Amino acid sequence: MRELNLPVSLSGKIINTLRAVLPDLPVALGRLTKYILENTREVTTQNVTEVAKSAGVGEATVVRLAKFLKFQGFKEFQLELAKEIAGNSLPSEEEKILDSDISDGDDCTMIARKLKLSIIHSLNENIRSLDENTLMPVADAIYKARKVFIVGVGNSCLSALFLKNKLSRIGIDAVCEAMNHFQYTSLAMLGPSDVVIALSQKGNSYETVKSFQIGKDTGALAVAITNNPVGKLAQMADYVIYNGNEEGALQGDSAATIAAQIHICEVIYTLVVSFNRAKAVKTKQITLQALKQRVDL
Repeated sequence: MRELNLPVSLSGKIINTLRAVLPDLPVALGRLTKYILENTREVTTQNVTEVAKSAGVGEATVVRLAKFLKFQGFKEFQLELAKEIAGNSLPSEEEKILDSDISDGDDCTMIARKLKLSIIHSLNENIRSLDENTLMPVADAIYKARKVFIVGVGNSCLSALFLKNKLSRIGIDAVCEAMNHFQYTSLAMLGPSDVVIALSQKGNSYETVKSFQIGKDTGALAVAITNNPVGKLAQMADYVIYNGNEEGALQGDSAATIAAQIHICEVIYTLVVSFNRAKAVKTKQITLQALKQRVDL
């Protein structure tokens, strides 16, 4: 089993982590993990012996998985899992809607409700995963940086452009280059006084990982915004900010993913503004005037 740089706390991220590590686990741990994912609520009320028997593994394997996830023991793992389930819970009617796919028979209202719930659920996951000990140093580094380079491909590029625009409007020298070739060469010019931020839901997109590595190798502070605690970005980053994503059948829906990423970007932006609100307001007024300016053609 490969070594994984798991976050110090998996609070609110146990289920996502178990899903992510499942392919790399040995047979017994994999069997146990699969049982936990398929019987999450039951596991929160079972003791070690019951879980081991139900999963077809030894009690030592149950304890081993808990310790692998950085819990002192099974009881601590069980408690955090119960909290995570409680935090994810919705009114029964909404939970049924959330866990069902959009089908051909759905009318416009039902489709809209399903999409709304997936977005709200992803934002709630964001809030549960927020870590001030990560966000504050990241915001401070962005505020003080010579340059901030933001990386993302596909839909994550839209979120990267959003953050780039927000930071640029308050005087931060932020860059987001959509073309990979230009991205790589520009990132190679960063240094220890810069910040590189990468957005990727799964944290394994080749272009994003390559860009992140190039930026990190220059000594720039490396910040990952991802949903995957064991993805390549999370393993490489100096700081990892976890964004939410739908847990039900609508998981991976682009609207929920983008909403979660943009929510995190807005939190970061607001924290940066808080370091010098007067300067941010003044700079934003300058950019507003540039937008309003009319020229004769």
